[in-house]
Amino acid sequence: MADEFHGVGASPGTATGPVVTLTQDEVTLDQVDDPVAAITASGSAVSAQLSALSTAAREGGRDEAADVLNAQSLIAEDEMIVDAVSGHLDGGLDLEAAFAQATSDLESMLASIPDPYLAARAADVGEVMLAIKRDLAGAEASSADITTPSILIAHELTAAETAGLNPELVLGFATEVGGATSHVAIIARSLGVPAVVGVADLVASGATTAALDGSTGEFYANPSQDVLDEFADRLTKQSALQTRLDKVRGKKVGLGDAAVAVAANIASTDDVERGVAEESDGVGLFRTEFLFLDTDTPPTEDEQFEAYRLAASSWSDTVVIRTFDIGGDKPAEYLDLPPEENPFLGQRGVRIYDQFPDLIDGQLRAALRAAAHGPVAVMVPMVATLDEFRSVKARVDAVKASLQADGIECGNIELGVMVEVPSVALNAKAFAEEVDFFSIGTNDLTQYTMAADRLLSSLSDLHDPLHPAVLELCRLTAEAGQAKGRSVSVCGLAAADPLAAVIFASIGITKLSVSAGSVNLIKATLAAQTPSIADAVHEVLATASSAAEVRETLMPMLIEP
Repeated sequence: MADEFHGVGASPGTATGPVVTLTQDEVTLDQVDDPVAAITASGSAVSAQLSALSTAAREGGRDEAADVLNAQSLIAEDEMIVDAVSGHLDGGLDLEAAFAQATSDLESMLASIPDPYLAARAADVGEVMLAIKRDLAGAEASSADITTPSILIAHELTAAETAGLNPELVLGFATEVGGATSHVAIIARSLGVPAVVGVADLVASGATTAALDGSTGEFYANPSQDVLDEFADRLTKQSALQTRLDKVRGKKVGLGDAAVAVAANIASTDDVERGVAEESDGVGLFRTEFLFLDTDTPPTEDEQFEAYRLAASSWSDTVVIRTFDIGGDKPAEYLDLPPEENPFLGQRGVRIYDQFPDLIDGQLRAALRAAAHGPVAVMVPMVATLDEFRSVKARVDAVKASLQADGIECGNIELGVMVEVPSVALNAKAFAEEVDFFSIGTNDLTQYTMAADRLLSSLSDLHDPLHPAVLELCRLTAEAGQAKGRSVSVCGLAAADPLAAVIFASIGITKLSVSAGSVNLIKATLAAQTPSIADAVHEVLATASSAAEVRETLMPMLIEP
């Protein structure tokens, strides 16, 4: 008889198959002659491993996973670890006890800091300290012997262990520890692996086969034939949905009489292939940070040109390149930016361009050169004032004149602004007089509107971009854009939420940009709606007071594709 467990759905999809359990042996530390040198060396080794995983994730277009791993890489080499362990060694503890106490101290210290950015790092410290401890002890990394497609179960998985999973062999996984907003959940979604977390007594279940649903949080140990039949039916429905998605592939869609382009977000050359395969309506967000981060030196103009040229020549629709958005949660060590108490409100995006004129001018030169090979637009991140936008426009004009003077082939580009800071949405009418287009970044716009760090899971209830306050800023931007004939897109994660996509289209958004895998789901969702949904959206937004109310009221009206 099947044993039914319930956890939290962390990554959508269903899976059935044999079970493999992750082995996680306890390790203990022996005394060493020079513990400070040993910890420093292990920290460097762990940092290098995490950095390599981060680079691989970013090159695969999994930016959120890359950010988590990069943050852990920086922690692994932080002097606070050596200092914390040394303090307890000096107090008379042996290395094992000193390391355990230092881990507890650091987690507690970071969790108590008022700065939400630093407080969020408390979730990483335990994983990093465990990795360093294992390296110090010379222990093998936690492993599961997976040679055939299987379901992985474990007490818990670290970010690094999750990032190292092979999606071709791991059909899905379940853990006893974790939540829907945990690092493991973020990385599982980026890999496209169904996952259920927070399943009590999972490892002791004795499961040899399993069935799990990463949307509902269901986990069945040794499922009965009836359960397997039910999961087969779910898989059939997923296949039928895929057939409907294929029908809109490469087609133009809209909501009622309003056309809505559905473009792809890309962050690497691999993403170009995915976007082309899904036949997206161009690129709504080319995240260029993968060229600038996880490297000791900035990219050359020619390296950038080749990346941008490939994208521009791959679509007949516009490719929108975002100028480098470095700072906040995306530091670049070679820029040597000073540490800040609140990086999300500090020197990032457009705010650092005047400090690094050669870097931004080189990127603009590469984009202008790529525009000779296909339609290219450029958008500027972290803009708060018109003067910031004007400064970049002046750079574009100067760089283009320089290219033409040197006889270097280049094209024309549209120049737009990202709407991440509420001041841009509130001043959208003035911006619409000068920008060529708007692109709303819902992640940061929600963060700054709700004063809630998007990396802090304890504030997850404030992270919903369907809060009426956030949607009103989106509506104001769309209204200003329509009045001046400016395109207004949404390129944040919310664009891939089917309900949110319908709401955005209803309030006048003309383009949605999503990961390549979501392009045709969003197209099919828009195409399935009746024109009356827009009227319902406006009625609800006129009176709703919370994101939950928006979702609860409109979700039953949404027609599934």
